[in-house]
Amino acid sequence: MILTTGLEPSEETLEHAKALAKRFGIPIVPRRFDSLAALRRRSGTDEIIVVSAKGVRLESPGAQPFFFHPNTAAFRIKRLERGDTDTMLSACQIKPGDGVLDATLGLGADAIVFAYAVGQSGRVVGIESQRTVALMVEDGLRRWSQGSEALIQAMRRVEVVAADHYAFLRQQPDRSWDVVYFDPMFQVGVDASSGIAALRPLANQEPLAKQVVQEALRVARRRVVLKEGKTSEYFRQFGFTPYRKKEHQVVYSYREVTGGE
Repeated sequence: MILTTGLEPSEETLEHAKALAKRFGIPIVPRRFDSLAALRRRSGTDEIIVVSAKGVRLESPGAQPFFFHPNTAAFRIKRLERGDTDTMLSACQIKPGDGVLDATLGLGADAIVFAYAVGQSGRVVGIESQRTVALMVEDGLRRWSQGSEALIQAMRRVEVVAADHYAFLRQQPDRSWDVVYFDPMFQVGVDASSGIAALRPLANQEPLAKQVVQEALRVARRRVVLKEGKTSEYFRQFGFTPYRKKEHQVVYSYREVTGGE
């Protein structure tokens, strides 16, 4: 993997590229006026991170470009500002000041909504096992500037950790997070979720493991919540209670935490 810029980059873009290359630990290859295909031939690599005034994207042959965007978080926060409810927040029983651990960050849309709901007194940490995804989402959360002030501020409050969620959970003290949340990659894609199509080839496809859920139940103070597609059986496998009926495309389920977990 290499990093380059768009054509004729500004000084600001060059500084951004240098900082990101250092964070990734990969070389910057001058773009000159080469096409990406020519740059691949010249550098001998397929995957190229391109930094431009429009943002950062990962270009891979035969795949959609991957880049950060807030996805559903933008309109969900607009609805919350109007006084509407959000099913995820209701399933998690989120309150201002809560500490939320999103153990499957992905593009971060759910983490952004959590950050809006917990407010400045709360904390949201997102765990992403795929390092490339984690670093690009972290960069996007810090630099995205389109949308409402509420959306921007929520994005800035999300903390990103590039780690395996099982390893991270094992390091957490008992009852250290109000809510632990899982949104594993759906085995069957949801049509309405075309915004994450570019993420799917990069995402961790491993099934959610029993030992991970057990650690989450140890770490959570109130609830562990699971988001899955309507054909998934995770909720039954782990003894979770569905929050709403299975005819919906997306189903939330939960387990209350008790002293005996």
